[in-house]
Amino acid sequence: MVFSMSVYAQTGASAYIYDTSGTPTNVRNAPNGQVVQTLPDVDGGHVVELLEVKNNWWKIDPVVEVYGYEEDESVQLKGSTTGYWVHNSVLRFHISGSYDNVLRVTPSAKGKPLKIGTSYLMEVGLRPIEIRGEWIKVETSDKRYTGWMPIDKICSNPITTCP
Repeated sequence: MVFSMSVYAQTGASAYIYDTSGTPTNVRNAPNGQVVQTLPDVDGGHVVELLEVKNNWWKIDPVVEVYGYEEDESVQLKGSTTGYWVHNSVLRFHISGSYDNVLRVTPSAKGKPLKIGTSYLMEVGLRPIEIRGEWIKVETSDKRYTGWMPIDKICSNPITTCP
């Protein structure tokens, strides 16, 4: 498995592809730009490293991890000189471990906690919205809640939950 350490140095955030459209996931050369590659459904899932965001479009690292039940591998995206972008509607992650009230109103450990239980967050999943330092702003996939959580509480493994 190949990891892009430069990405971790930039944001430290990753997510898995969760596309319910029934078609391969489009990867574009710019926010809402031309489709340069697609990611087909795979048994384990694809994990992407998040680099930056513009209007709900995330620039991703060109090395995409492919999780399988037998072996993990990676795919090198090709076809763009301006980067690779996916919409946040196809991105998901969960919280790592059991952290009730992990979401906060502001990006700070002193921020007011949102009263949301771990089981709910694990069930619906989270979408990335914005990154500020060591904090990531997320929205629940059902769009009921928006809040901030520490990046180190992200679980982007599409096969299992993280400890």
